[in-house]
Amino acid sequence: MGETEELLDEISYDEIQTAVDNMLGEQSFSFGEYVSKLMSGQMPVSAEGLFQTAINGFLSNVQQEKNLYVYLILIALVGALLSNFSTLLQGKQMADTAFYMVYLLFFSVLLTAFTQVSQIAEDTLGQLLDFMKILTPSYFMTMAFSQGAAVSGIYYQFTLVMITLVDYVLVKFAIPAIHVFFLLRVANQLSGRDMFSKMAELIRDVVKFVMKTLFGVMMGINVIQGLVLPVASKMESTAVVKMASAIPGVGNTISTVTSTVLCAGTLVKNAVGVVGVLVVLFYCGMPLLHLVVSRFLFQLINAVIQPVSDKRIVACIAGAAESLQLLTYALFVGCMMFVLSIALMSAMTGS
Repeated sequence: MGETEELLDEISYDEIQTAVDNMLGEQSFSFGEYVSKLMSGQMPVSAEGLFQTAINGFLSNVQQEKNLYVYLILIALVGALLSNFSTLLQGKQMADTAFYMVYLLFFSVLLTAFTQVSQIAEDTLGQLLDFMKILTPSYFMTMAFSQGAAVSGIYYQFTLVMITLVDYVLVKFAIPAIHVFFLLRVANQLSGRDMFSKMAELIRDVVKFVMKTLFGVMMGINVIQGLVLPVASKMESTAVVKMASAIPGVGNTISTVTSTVLCAGTLVKNAVGVVGVLVVLFYCGMPLLHLVVSRFLFQLINAVIQPVSDKRIVACIAGAAESLQLLTYALFVGCMMFVLSIALMSAMTGS
C-alpha cells in the first residue's frame, strides 16, 4: 500500500472537504476517510443509515411546509363555498368578484409554496456545479497516474464542457422556463377562456426535449470516449512496460514497479470517483425526495378538494404538481449526468 499512500499524499482534500461541508454540513461526511475505507475494502455507508436518513427527510419536508398545505386546503374550501352558494350573493358580478379575491389569495400561497421548492432545486444544482468544479482537478489528476496525461486531459475538458452545459441548459434555461410554465398554467384560470394552455404545453415539451437531448448527447459522447481512449492508453502503457522489461539486468524490476504504480493509480482513481459519486447522491437525494414528496402532497390535496372545489383551483394545483414534476426531472438529469459520467469514466478506465 506504499504506492497508494504516496499517490494520496499528492491529492489535497482541503477544498473538496470544504465544499462537502458546505453541501452536507460539517462533520457529516469525511471525504478522505471514505476514500481510505474504500481502498481498504470497507463499505463507508450502510443501508440502515440511508433508510433512516430518507425517513427523517420525508418527515422534515412535511413538517416544514404543512402550514402552506393547510392554507391551500382552507382557501380552496372557501372558494368552493363562494362558488356553490353564489346564488345567495347579490348577482353574478358580486360572486365573481368574491371568487377572484379568494383566487388571488390562493395564488399567493401557491406561488410561495412553489417558489420555495423551486429554490431548493436551483440551489442544489448550483452547489452541485461548484462541487464538481472542485472535484474534477483531483479526480483527473489521479486518472493521469494510471491512464496518462493525454487521456486525463481529454476527459477533463469533456467534464468542464458538461458542467458548462448543465449550468446554461438546466440552471439558466430549464428552471426559468418551468417558472413561466407554472405562471401560464395559473394565469390561464383567471378567465373563462382557454388562452395560455397551448403556450404552456409548448414550453413543457421544449423543456423536456432539451433536457432529454442534453442527457442523451453527453452520455453518448461519454460512452464513445470510453470505448476508444482507454484502449489507446492501455496500448501505450503496455508498450512502456514491455520496453522497460527488455532492459538487461533491471528490466524485470522496472516492469514490476511500473505495473504496481499503474494499479495503485487505478485504485486511487476509482476510490476518489466512488466517493465523489456518493457525495453527489447524498446531496441530491434529499432535494429530490423533497420535490417528489411536495408533488405527491399537491396531488393529494387536489384529490381531496376536487369533489367540492372550483375547477379553476383544481387546475391551478394540477399545474403546480406538473411544474414540480419538471423540476424533479431537471434536478434528476443534472445529478445523474455527473453520477453516470464518473461511473463510466471509472469503469472504462478501470483495467
